Amino acid sequence: MYKIQVYLPPEALRKVRKAIEKAGGGKIGNYEGCMSWWKVRSSWITMDGAHPYNGKVGERTEAAEYILQCRVDEEHLAGVIAAIKKAHPYEEPVVDVVKLENADLRVEI
Repeated sequence: MYKIQVYLPPEALRKVRKAIEKAGGGKIGNYEGCMSWWKVRSSWITMDGAHPYNGKVGERTEAAEYILQCRVDEEHLAGVIAAIKKAHPYEEPVVDVVKLENADLRVEI
């Protein structure tokens, strides 16, 4: 099991969520569409040769973004990453993938 986290502009949230679900991400047990997201403030400097979605070459840009997070099994991992990149409006989307060693651990209280 893996955790995927992606930064995206607020207006892309629904499109990226749908792409992840269609590719098999966000499933936990008998549940689908399991995702969390929260607002963050991000900044970057666009370098020569870039084609920014937001901002201008040579300038620092600050913008509101969402971090979207979900779980993905190994079988669907490559497809979910490809779906995010296809649906995402950024030239180079930031997609973090973390392997969850204990994702299936069940603890009884």
